[in-house]
Amino acid sequence: MKRTFSITLIILSLINFGCQKKVDLSNIRRTEIYLFKTECRNQNSYNELKSESERKGFMDNYNSTEKIPIDKCSHFIDLENCETEKEPFLNKGDIEKFDWNLSKIYLTNSGIEKLKNKEIPLRGLAFVIKLNGKNVYSAWFWNMFSSFGCDRIYTYPSENVKENEIDLKFGLGTFKCGTDSRKDEELIRNAIKN
Repeated sequence: MKRTFSITLIILSLINFGCQKKVDLSNIRRTEIYLFKTECRNQNSYNELKSESERKGFMDNYNSTEKIPIDKCSHFIDLENCETEKEPFLNKGDIEKFDWNLSKIYLTNSGIEKLKNKEIPLRGLAFVIKLNGKNVYSAWFWNMFSSFGCDRIYTYPSENVKENEIDLKFGLGTFKCGTDSRKDEELIRNAIKN
């Protein structure tokens, strides 16, 4: 009886596994980009530490910048407490598709025009990617002439807009902070389910 029950469970598991449909994460529709009502700077950032000894003590606690807690990163955006604009900056008509695997957003002609006409401050312009109205992750439009570094997800819109794509990168140069949200597949799968 016990052996028959085990075999039945195995067969049901295999049937269930075989029936699951693999979601194509390279051609995601219903993506929108929202800007924030305020700058939404991280007041808890390691950059807010005043003295050299505070900064040294903080950095000594971690082997690398990647191990810093995400909420201490300079360009962390608290999506729970930062309010977005009511209307998307780039809506479904401006975005052709989002390729999660390549971290690229492909724009339509209207999206290209909106991005070309948007002024990006030297300290960046924060945004959140939403899928089906659900936050996926935040990032920064970065100004090519800025001498500041971005330690989270960013893109140079003026560089990419010619090719109709927004290429999302993690950490400018060698400076990265916290974990890379672009690799958290659970975020995107939860948004797709909804």
